[in-house]
Amino acid sequence: MIVVLGAFDGFHKGHQALFDAASKMTLRLEDSWGVVTFSPHPQAVLSSDGFTFLFTEREREILARFFGIPELVRIQFTRKLAEMEPEDFVCFLEERFFIRGLVVGEDFRFGRLRKGNASMLKELAHVRGWQTSIVPQVSFDGDKISSSKIRVLVSLGDVRTAGNMLGYPFFLNGSVSHGEGRGRSLGFPTANIVPCTGKILPDRGVYAGAAAVEGEIFPAAINIGFNPTFEGIRSLRVEAHIVGFKGDIYNKKITIFFLEKIRQESKFLKVEELVEQIKKDVKATTDYWKREKKFKRVISMLGMHV
Repeated sequence: MIVVLGAFDGFHKGHQALFDAASKMTLRLEDSWGVVTFSPHPQAVLSSDGFTFLFTEREREILARFFGIPELVRIQFTRKLAEMEPEDFVCFLEERFFIRGLVVGEDFRFGRLRKGNASMLKELAHVRGWQTSIVPQVSFDGDKISSSKIRVLVSLGDVRTAGNMLGYPFFLNGSVSHGEGRGRSLGFPTANIVPCTGKILPDRGVYAGAAAVEGEIFPAAINIGFNPTFEGIRSLRVEAHIVGFKGDIYNKKITIFFLEKIRQESKFLKVEELVEQIKKDVKATTDYWKREKKFKRVISMLGMHV
């Protein structure tokens, strides 16, 4: 087996370069390849101040199907595993997998105190007769692409740049729950999605996006916030007005994709003012969707793998 090894909080363009390298090694060695990753994410175990991840386990499975990853193997990450010396960690892999090749990024670190790096891994692999491919980091607009960089961009609401680094729009998959029904009373019914605990969310505000519902794709105006116009709401809400969708959506799994931030969250003195702004938000969303070229096909393909 050819192993692509990493933490993989989602699969961004840098990770996709690893998959390409594994595919080429597959042709040379006439063997299959797969991704070996960790669950939970190592930073979720080691971080002392909490860790927010880009994608849930279910969302990573959606992405694995989308990218055609032949096999996705998760190793349970524990503090005991984190305390292994680099040599012991490689022995750990050797005992569990019949490895003929290893593919990692040049910034890969492993073992106790992250003492192991890609060069050390190459030496340890050579002793065992494993071929290795160390893949250089990939950049976008001069910035090296990394999951940590993408998390920052998402948290700031710059979902467009995050999508450019991912190679697909940042998205959220979840079940639709009942809300207060305010959107419907205002003439703009919304699907309320409860995000998984620990998943990072874009900055509060309104976003132009799309929604995948039972294999169909619709433009969607997405709001993240506390609905400050109304009293009594204390929890953060993720709500999507799915333009053109008709039917019952409660308790269904849907996926919403974030394309561009339209505006910040605002408090309106009158409900009528809010309604007028929502009309503008929906128009901005539909206009954006009509102009969208880069990600429209990707969204349709991802929607088929939900």
